[in-house]
Amino acid sequence: MRVLGLDTSTALLSAAVLDGGALVAERARESVRPRDRRPGRSNHAEGLLPLIEEVLDAAGATFSSLSLLGVAVGPGSFTGLRIGISTAKGLVYGSEIPVLGVRTLEASAYRVPAEKDPVYVCSMIDARKGEVYAALFRRTAADFECLIEDSLAAPEAMVRRVESAAAGSCLYLGSGARAYADVITRCGAARARVSDGTEYASVAAAVARLAEAGYGAAPETAAASLAPRYIRPPDAVASAARGAAGQP
Repeated sequence: MRVLGLDTSTALLSAAVLDGGALVAERARESVRPRDRRPGRSNHAEGLLPLIEEVLDAAGATFSSLSLLGVAVGPGSFTGLRIGISTAKGLVYGSEIPVLGVRTLEASAYRVPAEKDPVYVCSMIDARKGEVYAALFRRTAADFECLIEDSLAAPEAMVRRVESAAAGSCLYLGSGARAYADVITRCGAARARVSDGTEYASVAAAVARLAEAGYGAAPETAAASLAPRYIRPPDAVASAARGAAGQP
């Protein structure tokens, strides 16, 4: 089975190809914002298709040779998620290639190899506005268990919640862990480790693996069912809700 995985959830855009269960190619690229683009706006729309072409060429594959497409559905950058999901839908339109959405925080944690003892991994994405998207997972050789579902919280509150739930040292992984390393160290003490994730495979590679496993369990998939997993409502929705409530 040949699987293409995509992740556009954060500023680090990634794509990966699995073939027969082996990772044969992956590419990751930091999104560069043009000078005239507003802060927080990525150029994933310009970079995603060239990156897909590059990783398929590296894998010696074509899009028509794929068995499955997996795409990260969030949480993460609202714009990035919309670009990734709409691109995935466009790519499979008119083809028989199935597409499957994968939770971004789950995919990020899944990159961490299983060890003899349980590994606790808190995937953490910087959500801006003094908050993080985070989830806690327990990784063993035989199991991958979610202990805290995808959440939006202040970093300190999330770390205290994780430290109460994890029965051992916890690895905090991702852009949120990098941004709030001082908070994690202060609240987690010696039990906490922090990583930006660069020492592991790309999130896209984990998306591909989880999509392959998910498709094997439930092969009925449709592009129409793909939707972003925002957690926090988009600013336009939040503003409308405040206006309806008479708030400024």
